[in-house]
Amino acid sequence: MTYRYRSLGLTALVAIVLATVLFYGLSYMNNRTHTDQDEAIATNIEVAILNAPLVITGKVIDGKGEPRNLRRDVSDPTKENQEVVVPGTDYRVLVSKVLKGELMAGDEIKIAIGGGNYRNAKAPLRATLVAGEEYIFTIAQSGAGGPNYYGIIEPFIYQLKEGRIIAVSNIEKYKNAFQETAMSEEEFYSKFK
Repeated sequence: MTYRYRSLGLTALVAIVLATVLFYGLSYMNNRTHTDQDEAIATNIEVAILNAPLVITGKVIDGKGEPRNLRRDVSDPTKENQEVVVPGTDYRVLVSKVLKGELMAGDEIKIAIGGGNYRNAKAPLRATLVAGEEYIFTIAQSGAGGPNYYGIIEPFIYQLKEGRIIAVSNIEKYKNAFQETAMSEEEFYSKFK
């Protein structure tokens, strides 16, 4: 009879340990970051500035942009991934002012914006830039190196218009989340002194 109770007790103990491991394992999996669902969204210009290693103002040179694959090769980020295509568009931008970071006024850089047409893949353009217009960019240098940059938070492109900082985005949820801020040009630039 004690053998039966000992066997039953051992079975119960193993079941409790397995249930605990399963519970904590599932909890861990559900609480970790899902990169396909989580997004960093700037709700105001201060959040965007804080999170960006580079903040510049620049004039768009070419309003059409150059299509490319944003997905990079894992072993060599200077090359595009040959198996997966994530369409993007590079815009050439002439840097007017460097407010934060290590660029120089007069540098010509490329800023990648998600969306566009590349090979047989199409995606809606996340922002539309106009040639000759001046924008504020909160960006980081791309792993592709050279003059390639990208936004690390959405929205990452802004304009000062009629005394307000506005988000430049074709994605409604980013525009709706961003709180336009009444701010003069002098007030904006004073944030970087």
